[in-house]
Amino acid sequence: MIVLVGDLGGTHTRLARARIDARAVTLERVVRYRNARHAGFDPMLREFMADARDWDACCLAVAGPTDGRRVTFTNLDWHLDTEDLAARHALPRVRLINDFAAVGWGLDTLAPCDLLPLQPGMPEAGAPRLAVGAGTGLGVSPCLLCEGRYRPSPSEGGHIGFSPATPEQDRLHAYLRRTLGGRVSIERVVSGPGIVALYRFLYADAGSPESPLPPGDDAAAAIAAAGLEGGDARALAALRLFARIYGQVAGDLALVARAQGGVYLAGGIAPRLVSVLRDGEFLAGFHDKGRFAGWMRTVPVQVVLDADIALKGAACAAASPSD
Repeated sequence: MIVLVGDLGGTHTRLARARIDARAVTLERVVRYRNARHAGFDPMLREFMADARDWDACCLAVAGPTDGRRVTFTNLDWHLDTEDLAARHALPRVRLINDFAAVGWGLDTLAPCDLLPLQPGMPEAGAPRLAVGAGTGLGVSPCLLCEGRYRPSPSEGGHIGFSPATPEQDRLHAYLRRTLGGRVSIERVVSGPGIVALYRFLYADAGSPESPLPPGDDAAAAIAAAGLEGGDARALAALRLFARIYGQVAGDLALVARAQGGVYLAGGIAPRLVSVLRDGEFLAGFHDKGRFAGWMRTVPVQVVLDADIALKGAACAAASPSD
């Protein structure tokens, strides 16, 4: 089975040709596009399809809530419709799935080398899993075992409210309420834009002038580089605060899912910040659950290193019956 698969995020789009043989997924061609450099999704898809049209199906992982046929992106001014895509590009069986549901589908494709453990825990066979990951936004997908295979549940868990856990975080919450003009969701903190917000908060909290890094698509990457290279103490402090809150959020979501099958940190940020995630702040936040602190230590936590997991997951979803 040959499937055209896509991972359509807020900043980048990746398209691939996937071959499915039994449960094995092989990506034969992967092309990455920067969304801001294209006038919508159609030009990317047309360019990608120029050399091949022998598709059995198409499944696109999209960064927004979808009913499988339509989507309005959360952090991008795009709207897609499967009937329209199928008609204009001669595609069979077009299906849309949430981008983190795609990650959930892709968990079964991972090899041990694709995972970096943060906490071994005590995994329980057949127990729920949780895929969570920061990128342009925050993706969340609980995964439940069904007929011998884990099946992800679409979720907009990234938009639940941010709950401060320390006096510093109380001040952060107040700062974000002022700057955002109201409610603060967790993806305003645990995301690429969230890293920028944390960096600016630390300057404001210290009574310093405006932070020196300019706004823009590369600001989070610049902060991460400055912090990891040791040239900016405040950038490193922002990354450590990010890791602490990421741990708190992942722990809260693990409690909701009872994720004794494991918490998997996917998305674009975790693999780049492994050294920060391993330095103690993430697990301190993850464990800080009062009476459930002991149980939190039994939950396996791993960083997903495979950048293609959503593409492979989209292929798995295409090979499975839709709801």
